[in-house]
Amino acid sequence: MVYHGGTLLETRALFEGAISTKVSKMSQKLSDTILEFHGSDARAVLQGQTTRNFAEAAKGSVLEGAFCDLKGRVIADFCAVIVDDERILMRTNTDVAVSLKSHLQKYLMFSKTRLETSDMCVWACKATTSNAMSVVTDAAITVNRHDNVAEVWGYEGGAPENVLSSDAYRISRLEHGDARLTSETIGKYLPQDLNYDINGRVDFNKGCYTGQEIIARLHFRGEPKRRLRLLSIAIHLDIAPGERVVNAQGKSIGSVIESVASDNTTLCLCEVVVDVDNQAPQIQGQIATATARQQF
Repeated sequence: MVYHGGTLLETRALFEGAISTKVSKMSQKLSDTILEFHGSDARAVLQGQTTRNFAEAAKGSVLEGAFCDLKGRVIADFCAVIVDDERILMRTNTDVAVSLKSHLQKYLMFSKTRLETSDMCVWACKATTSNAMSVVTDAAITVNRHDNVAEVWGYEGGAPENVLSSDAYRISRLEHGDARLTSETIGKYLPQDLNYDINGRVDFNKGCYTGQEIIARLHFRGEPKRRLRLLSIAIHLDIAPGERVVNAQGKSIGSVIESVASDNTTLCLCEVVVDVDNQAPQIQGQIATATARQQF
């Protein structure tokens, strides 16, 4: 029997290959959620709750920043796209999104903004352009990141080509100092601990927002005692976010924000004391080598 010019076995192989490719792409979805802010005062709500200036952002702009609590501690990181004046999409970790939605309810109660969880998925893939703005279509939103890598926010069945595995994307993020929270690290760090003040995720000229006073005071009058640093361990380890980094004497000198296996090593993006090079850092009893790159 012949189907479309091929044997039954050949047709079956092509069919199974197509299904396998689709399943593979879907399995590479990142553990992220897209939140949707709808309403005439969506910009105003986010202006008063985040470290970025939503009031002056142009349509199509990509804003990366943080929500903080009253003590200036980061409770959620985000990447947002201004779709239009009344619709803003925001990507964050799925567990963090649940906590963030609960946190924002009291601020949204009397506003004209509606917050919903989108059914969009998030993939990472090879970028085709270096556009700093987002590319918005009816089917998907593309946000360029770094090293020719992009995030695609789309729908089930619409996975992009050249999809990266979640580990490959995490390696790229960690090597670029892209510190992101998980449920274990909500409320544990100041923006400065995560280098958000260095990499443009805090706007110090935008005016008031929750936690702003403490964050601004450290920026203008103080000096951060801890900064972001990439440490590497010469073996594969399963290291949870929040794991302690200690010195040779066992004293805590920081913590792991995220980790990932890379070749024969484990990469750990950490917030550590600024003189970590002199501290002989260790994680889970293993020597952790500090990379030469000190600022991200």
